[in-house]
Formats: sequence, C-alpha cells, structure tokens
Amino acid sequence: MSETPGLDPLALGALWRGLAAAANEGGLILQRTAYSPAVREGRDFSVAVFDARRRMIAQGDFSPGHLGSMPGMVERILEYYPEEDMRPGDVYAFNDPWMGSGHLPDWMVAAPFFHEGRIAGYAASCVHMIDVGGASPGSQQVVGISENYQEGIRLLPTRLWRAGEPNAEVLRMLEPNVRVPDTLLGDLRANRNCGRILARRVEELLRRFGRDGFDAGCDALLDHSERALRAAIGEMPDGTYRAADHLDDCGPDTDPIRIEVAVTIDGEGLTIDFTGSDPQTSSGLNAVENYTRAYCYFTLKAITHDHQIPQNAGSLRPLRWIAPEGTIVHASRPAGNGGRAIMQQRIVDVLMQAFAQAVPDQVVAPSSHWANPIISGIDPDTGRRFVFYDVVVGGFGGRAGSDGTEAMSASFNIDTIPTEINEHSYPVLVERYHMLPDTAGAGRWRGGHGVRKDVRVYGEDLRLSNLAERQRIAPPGVLGGGPGAVGETVVFPASGERRTVQSKGTYPLRSGDLVSHRVSGGAGYGDPGQRDPEAVRRDLRLKLLSPEKARLAYPGVELPTGPEQG
Repeated sequence: MSETPGLDPLALGALWRGLAAAANEGGLILQRTAYSPAVREGRDFSVAVFDARRRMIAQGDFSPGHLGSMPGMVERILEYYPEEDMRPGDVYAFNDPWMGSGHLPDWMVAAPFFHEGRIAGYAASCVHMIDVGGASPGSQQVVGISENYQEGIRLLPTRLWRAGEPNAEVLRMLEPNVRVPDTLLGDLRANRNCGRILARRVEELLRRFGRDGFDAGCDALLDHSERALRAAIGEMPDGTYRAADHLDDCGPDTDPIRIEVAVTIDGEGLTIDFTGSDPQTSSGLNAVENYTRAYCYFTLKAITHDHQIPQNAGSLRPLRWIAPEGTIVHASRPAGNGGRAIMQQRIVDVLMQAFAQAVPDQVVAPSSHWANPIISGIDPDTGRRFVFYDVVVGGFGGRAGSDGTEAMSASFNIDTIPTEINEHSYPVLVERYHMLPDTAGAGRWRGGHGVRKDVRVYGEDLRLSNLAERQRIAPPGVLGGGPGAVGETVVFPASGERRTVQSKGTYPLRSGDLVSHRVSGGAGYGDPGQRDPEAVRRDLRLKLLSPEKARLAYPGVELPTGPEQG
C-alpha cells in the first residue's frame, strides 16, 4: 500500500492493469453465465468500472457501441436513487434509449461496491437482450414504427436486487411483456454475476492501494488518457475535413438518408460536427445522441490505436461533439430507434472518409456492411416460441498496407455466432456460408469480400425482421479506391419463386423457406493501378476474383491464360 495518496508510475501501471483485468474478467463471467447465444457466443455486451465520483475508469474490450453510452449511466441511476440508500448487493438497471445505448434491447446494469462501509465505485455492464417486446420479434423493427412506445418495454432506472434479494414485483412485470422471458431474466442474472465478480476484484485493489491511493490513481489514469489522446490529435494536421455518406433508406419507397460530417482539428482539440445531416425519420431507424457519440469515440480510438491510450472517460475529454437535435444522428423523443444498430457502420464510414483527408495512413476505407436478421416462430420440436438473433458480418475496407479482412466487422467487437450453436439452439439449418467473389472494392489495397449465408428455417408462425444496409448505395472507396459491391436479401420459398426482400422489412415465412443474406463488399483504398500484380493473380487463383472483373478493375495487370486463370 502506498504511504501517500500519489502513486509512482509502477504502481499506477499495476492499478490500471488490475482495473482492466477486472473489467475483462467480469465480461467473461457475464458471457459464460448468459442465456442468449447473442451474449454467450456473440459477446454483444460491454463491462466497465466506475469510481466513487461516477467516472468511467476502465472498460473491457467489448462492444464499442457502449463506449460513449456508458459514461453517464451511473449519474442516471443516482437521479432516482441516493447513494445513502444503497447497500451491498444492490443492482440497478434501465434501458431508456436516451439515457443509455440508444435502443430498448440494450440494458444498462450497475451495482455499487464498498470499501470500509463507503461506496468506492460501481460495477457496470451493458447487454443486448434479444427481445424486449414491441411490434416485432427482436424489438428492432424499422418499417411501421412511428414512435419509441411501439418498440417494447421501457424501464427507467430501477432497483432489481435489494441487498442481494430480487425485486420480485419488477421481475414479474418484465416476464409477460417479452417473447422469451427466460432468456431476458437469465441474462439479467448474468449481469448480476458479472457485477459481483468485478466488484470483488476491484475491492482487492482497494485493499492493496488503500482508498486514498485508489482515488488518486483514478484521477491520474483519467488525466493520462486525456494527455495521450491530445498528444495524438496534436500530431494531425490542423484543418476542417468534410465528408458525406448515405444510408440506403428507412423502408420500401423511401429516399436515401444523408449523414454529413465536418471534422475540425485545432491543435490538441478536435470537433466532430454533424450539421447538415437529414432530419430524423418516422420509422425505427434513428440514432440518439449517446449512440452517435459512441462511434465518434470509437473512430477516434481506431485511428490513434498506436498510442495505446487507456480506455476510460479521460480519453473522451478532448472531443467536442455537435449534432442538431431532431436529426438522424440526434433524434428527439419519442422517435423510434430499435433499428439504430444498423447505422453504426455508416457513422464510422463517413468519419473515416473525413479523416482520410487528414491522416490517410491511419484510416480504413468504408467497410462491408453487416446484417442483423431476426427470425421468430414456434419451434416444431418444443412447441415454444423462439427468437433467432443472427449477425452476418462482411469485412473491412482496405487500409494502408493491407487488404480488408473477411468475415469480421469493422465497427464492433462482437463475434460471429458459430453455426453449430445456432443449429443446436433454434430450428434452423445453415446450408451455405462463404465469401462472395467479385464483391471487394478494387484498390492498391482491396476491400474485404462480401459474405453469403443461407439459413433454412422450420416451425410455425414464422416471421423475418430484416435489418441490413448497403443494398442500394455501395461503400465508396477512398484515395482512388473503388466501391465494394452492394448486398441483397433473398427468400427462396419451400415452394414458389425466389424473391428479393427489402433490407428493413418484416416478412412472414413458411416452414422450409430459405433466407439468403448477401452482405456487401468492403471498399478499396488507393489507386488500383498501384496494386501488386501478384496479389491480383492470387485472388484469381483463389476464385475470389473473376477474369472479367480483373480486366476491368486492374487493366494494367498481366493475367494468366488457360486453366490457371481461375
């Protein structure tokens, strides 16, 4: 234990490693005890440690969508519950989109931890629940939504456990308002497990460093993150850099939605301004302030990753954020926002296009989009309702020195749920899952290829709630790179003709129908004329590139003839 409130650099490093390890271990416990495959296998959650002054001190390496959403969560809880009324074993939760992560399926959960009888901080987590009621299974419907009240049950900050005892009345209220109550309640208990382990690990740090040393260390860590990020920004050239990109639409027969940004670098400060973006929509496709801000923080962290900046509230201080209220990136109550997750990649894409003008060697070209389809029905084996939450990811855009990777998302850390888990958990059969040739944007470094996943589904009362993007407007290349190919969603009925369905519609299915998700390709980075000819020929040999596309995209490359051409 330090004899003075200050910690030397070695002790401060040990404190930081301990806090980060606590957050990651809490996340591991959450993952292992969760009920839903989306959490247990897909890791759609995040975990953080807050100090007694309600500041986010450390966050685990989980979903970046929660990075900018979590810092204010403890303050929201304390608006309803005074600290003097809190006890060891208390657990608090809410899912109001404007207080938290931007849509009802994301639940913020926090528990106070104590040292020598006083609150020393909070263990916090944010988890995506696969259904919270509302108009459509999965609670992410876009079309037909005009306000947030239609999207599911909404909970303001509420104490779910009191001194370790469950609040049975509240849990009983939640149970009949969601489609898969066992899963929601099980995931809430997993959040509680996470908080208990995280608190235990931080309490060990408090005993080691003492309360004064711990508090002083938290101050120092926040200040260090701020200084490190300001130094990273200070290496960028001053100026204002502008870009615009578009979401395809918010449903059938709707126009593209413009997102415009101006990034201003001024010394060690940075302003991101979304003025000029389109108004919020009358649909379930809108982002609230916290969510857009989260992906501003994520993008800035991504382009300064070489600086190894601790992930906490201090690293958020140098960024000034502007977005007019009532726009697609800062929607006002009670706008629908269940489908807001599909916007994350577009927010990152447009920011990367702006930063490419300032720091071209540090950005990623616009990436493959991803699909988040949800299928619900009655399982023919059990007779119980199921909600099959799936994530189909494409790949990164190209970047300086590297082609885009495949089957990985460029805007979040969640994992692809294994086929075996999905087939075991739900009445589905995955018949095809592979990369799509000729979908990568050409460039000195090409984009990642799109992905096709075909899922056949069985049961009764089946319904697809589709949530996808980049099916009309291709990911644009940067610095001379070419666009990636657009995607599509196709339904092959068990009997009848194939039909292409809209990216954000809700559709009935019959038992035996096959749904084919084709995710767009990532964009290229840099002039295709500068691409290594051997890299072009390698893609031909792997049959990721056809001779016809190669001739068009890379006209100066000598291609093999005969059977070796692919």
